[in-house]
Amino acid sequence: MEKFLTVVIPCLNEEKTIGICIEKCLKIFKEYNIDGEVLISDNGSTDNSVSIAEALGARVVHCVDKGYGNTLRCGFKAADSKFVLMGDADNTYDFLEIPLLLNKMDDNIDMVIGTRLKGNIEKGAMPVLNRFLGTPVLTFVLNLLYGTKISDSQCGMRLMRKASLDKIEFKTTGMEFASELLVEFVKHKFTITETPISLLKGIENRIPHLNPWRDGMRHLIYLIKERFLLF
Repeated sequence: MEKFLTVVIPCLNEEKTIGICIEKCLKIFKEYNIDGEVLISDNGSTDNSVSIAEALGARVVHCVDKGYGNTLRCGFKAADSKFVLMGDADNTYDFLEIPLLLNKMDDNIDMVIGTRLKGNIEKGAMPVLNRFLGTPVLTFVLNLLYGTKISDSQCGMRLMRKASLDKIEFKTTGMEFASELLVEFVKHKFTITETPISLLKGIENRIPHLNPWRDGMRHLIYLIKERFLLF
């Protein structure tokens, strides 16, 4: 039976924070009477992430193919709901702010993307280079090449219509999937809006999955290449 909302959380060895993320989602479901589920798309965790998620009542799907894009695509495919919200498992995106995105969604909107740059960024939550160089540059390129008007193209907290997602054949497998999502919504003439959200500081000593320079270049190359293939 189709639910109203599926929160898709890609996961790879996030046992220290995955429970916090799930509990925040469940709290919002209860407080706002949302018919929702938490779906963990696991990409081969070798720690206790999966057992923690299952103990808290989340549904877990296992994505064999490695990569951020593959993991989210697996989660999107498994979701059976009207809306899908994506967010990371490291508790840097605050799932207590789910209502902020839901409140911006209406019949004319296909995606609500968070904007950290217009919201509240905790001290130490975003590296200086990412905040003042990487994210602004990639956002500028996206807006210039594709005519979008968003302020934070790299924000990983997004609310989307499942019907819109189902119309897209995604190709990328890595971190550049975040850019492909936006480009494909533009190509399909889907409507995108944004809302300010918070970015929380991650836990100490966590090794990030993101490689700023390598993944930044993958985003940039994808945006330029796809623009010339498109036109």
